[in-house]
Amino acid sequence: MAAALVVLVMGGILVWRLGDHFGADAESVKSCTERGGVKHTDAGHDGYAWTRDFVCANRPETPLYLTVDGTERIGTLETRRSWFVCWELGRVQGGEATVWYYTQGDRTEPGGERWEGWGFAGAEHVDVSAHPPPNMPRCRFDSASPE
Repeated sequence: MAAALVVLVMGGILVWRLGDHFGADAESVKSCTERGGVKHTDAGHDGYAWTRDFVCANRPETPLYLTVDGTERIGTLETRRSWFVCWELGRVQGGEATVWYYTQGDRTEPGGERWEGWGFAGAEHVDVSAHPPPNMPRCRFDSASPE
């Protein structure tokens, strides 16, 4: 009987501690971590390079599109956290969001090899408390027609 009580109490403590941990994670998930000292080069935009990015939570299997106004899928984010380099306004997504985030996908879709997986993820797939996150720059290249 005493052993069962110990197991029950220890299980309760474990659940309580995990609950605290998950509560903290849920709050931190809604923010992005800004990183410097990185280098991401986009050959599709004449070698445009970024030396800072923002690691944010996103849904796995997030589609990436060639432009913010188009529907040509060129890549996919497979992970739950990804880096993004800038944002742009574009077509309306679910929930009426118009912000799009630029990144390089984990997987390039067939036909998207020329772009090396670089594309835009809709804000509806990026879990942050405000779109766009503070300090994230707007994309400086023409996001409507990369060439």
